[in-house]
Amino acid sequence: MHGTDRELLRQFDAAKISGRAVRIVVQLHRPLGAPPVPADVEEQTRRAISRASAATGEEPVDVRVAGRVAAAYVQGSERFLRELVGQPEVASAVADTTTEAVG
Repeated sequence: MHGTDRELLRQFDAAKISGRAVRIVVQLHRPLGAPPVPADVEEQTRRAISRASAATGEEPVDVRVAGRVAAAYVQGSERFLRELVGQPEVASAVADTTTEAVG
């Protein structure tokens, strides 16, 4: 998995056993030197989530897009999120440690 942190991988492994949802922050690709365009970030997020949903048959629990920083906060199953972070729109992913995941 490209651009993922150890804490995220640890949470994925734990969620695979427990079945609990995981919350992650994905950073989306954007042109170098250009500020993010919120509408483009929304569309990139929608495409990546749509492909991950089609591949897994699952939907995310929650999605929050931060268009001005080209990021999305996504909560879902370990299986869904592993698929999501492999999508071409995703530059990197880290565990969201700002809130406790619900699940």
